[in-house]
Amino acid sequence: MLVLVMTEKRSLLRHLTVLRDEAEKQPIPSRKFFAIGNPSHIEGYGETLPLLSWVDDSLSRFVISNAPSTSWGRVSPPPFVYALPNIAIQPKEGIFLVTGPGEDRSEPHPSGEGELKIVFLNRAENLWPRGLHNVYLYRLEGTQTKKIAGVD
Repeated sequence: MLVLVMTEKRSLLRHLTVLRDEAEKQPIPSRKFFAIGNPSHIEGYGETLPLLSWVDDSLSRFVISNAPSTSWGRVSPPPFVYALPNIAIQPKEGIFLVTGPGEDRSEPHPSGEGELKIVFLNRAENLWPRGLHNVYLYRLEGTQTKKIAGVD
């Protein structure tokens, strides 16, 4: 089991290293919140989407979807929309969104710089099957609420 865990971790790190190398070639003004990698199947995890953080924030301020927000509640079948968990992130930390089931966790980065965040979306099917797809990542800027009386 320990060998499998180390192999899985090396695979995650390899994906993160490729993403970081590509992302750091971008000019700083064109960077948004994250560098978004390509989904791939990683043994022991399943479909995994790597992200590289450019922000000092909480993941709970972000929502990921496989469709634009203009389609939410308007199309069938409904798109996948997922509010990310309340996990603090720092610039250059790796985040792995794993489609399958599991417990979210943070692990120290083997280089000693930052952490690796592994977030499980708890889905049975892949969100980005073969072919070209868009990944939509939205930052929640604010909320407005008001208590209202229901109608009979």
